[in-house]
Amino acid sequence: MKYENEITVEVDTDLKSLIKLLEEKGFKLKEEYDLNDIYMIGEYKKDDDYLTMLSKCVLIRDIIEKENETKMLTYKYKEYNDKKEITKQGKVNCKIDDIENAKLLLEKLGFEELIRISDHMLVYATDIDEFVIQCVNDKHIYIEIEDRCHYANKEYKSFDEMKNAIINNFIPIKNNDYFVKKAEIELKEKYGKDF
Repeated sequence: MKYENEITVEVDTDLKSLIKLLEEKGFKLKEEYDLNDIYMIGEYKKDDDYLTMLSKCVLIRDIIEKENETKMLTYKYKEYNDKKEITKQGKVNCKIDDIENAKLLLEKLGFEELIRISDHMLVYATDIDEFVIQCVNDKHIYIEIEDRCHYANKEYKSFDEMKNAIINNFIPIKNNDYFVKKAEIELKEKYGKDF
């Protein structure tokens, strides 16, 4: 399993204002693509909380770029501290050819569809910082920072370094939360407190 560190914040402004702020700081658009996930859940208990349920999911993922499309199964592994901050995470990807057949295969193995999340992704970078803006289900705007940058000449060494990139660029965020769990938010919005 490939382990990585990242933070995710929910932005407290609209997309147009966020892009203007980033461009004023010297950020440039480097990449744009869509990411569509179907969360398929295996066996679970009715009293499982959302994070426990998500830990039992396999994602059927469709990545649509300008000139390329990649389909895969993805399993995400996350560990949390007592504040529900992510302390360790990783993922396993397996390329597939067909979304519908993958869904049918998982259903035959006892999985069921839990939720769908559609992200429009915008990667903005300078020479020293890189942000992935995620417009989720046309409702929420998040920024994700991964420890390994693709366009900026940087590898973030700690969560604090990633947090400082948000702070130093004056990005307005909601609830001072650097470990937002977007899938959990979508589940709460779809199902309420109880599943």
